[in-house]
Amino acid sequence: MKIILFLTLLIWNTLAQAQTAEATSGNTTAVAKAPSRQTKTTKSSVSVSISNSDNYYSLSANFDASKSKKLEKLLSDNLDHNILSTDSGSKIWKKDNEGQTAYSFVLRDGKLKASIDKELVSNETFEKLKALGEKISDTLSKD
Repeated sequence: MKIILFLTLLIWNTLAQAQTAEATSGNTTAVAKAPSRQTKTTKSSVSVSISNSDNYYSLSANFDASKSKKLEKLLSDNLDHNILSTDSGSKIWKKDNEGQTAYSFVLRDGKLKASIDKELVSNETFEKLKALGEKISDTLSKD
């Protein structure tokens, strides 16, 4: 009985690795990636969730804190340095438009949250930030 349970758990674990789920409802699409990779010395777990509706785009990622520096460089290379601030160990890139937050990227060890209000940014800016979201997802998915 224990062997059957062990084999079942092993199969479920194998099937659960590196899956991508996509759900669409009306004009909203949500994509969740949860790859799990095994290296020689450590196990790395990454979760990236992206939601893209008519008026709003958001990205939420959880990852090994060891990837924070690589992600910080990616954000620094692609976002305006003038909008960068720090708060309790978090790095925050926040762009305001007429007193409202047009977009923000908040990075702390092992977590990233990004949000874009499409009504407050140009289409060109949105496409640039959306491409950055894809780069973030790709960067986190690599070893």
